[in-house]
Amino acid sequence: MSDAAEMLGRGDRIELTFPARDDLVVLARLVSSAVSARAGFDIEELEDLRLAVGELCLLAMQGSDARSGALCLELTMHEDAIGVVCTLERASAADVPTPEAAEIARLSEQILDALVDEHGRESLDGSVRAWLRKQRGVHDA
Repeated sequence: MSDAAEMLGRGDRIELTFPARDDLVVLARLVSSAVSARAGFDIEELEDLRLAVGELCLLAMQGSDARSGALCLELTMHEDAIGVVCTLERASAADVPTPEAAEIARLSEQILDALVDEHGRESLDGSVRAWLRKQRGVHDA
């Protein structure tokens, strides 16, 4: 198989759905590493994206009782970037919001600020959606 046949390009989309558990976030990290490598990201960008996707999943689960929920991860290839959307589905709000949860969410957002070009989080129809966009070939000098 040629290198061109193994690469992912604009419009390609990968989806992964798994139970919303902290210990399974590693699945999202592994998939994002493999996808970013196939999309032509260098090792530094790949590592940034791998870490960012883990934080994105944790951010999506913040403030909820995710024990019965599922995380749906969608990676979409653009011309020179990857877009990642993590949606927490079928989870209820946490019984008692804690100050620690707000601090953890703030820390996740700071980590995302350092690793990706854009990110956000929103609640829609009982689901939480967190997203990011990571540009390929853009390094801080």
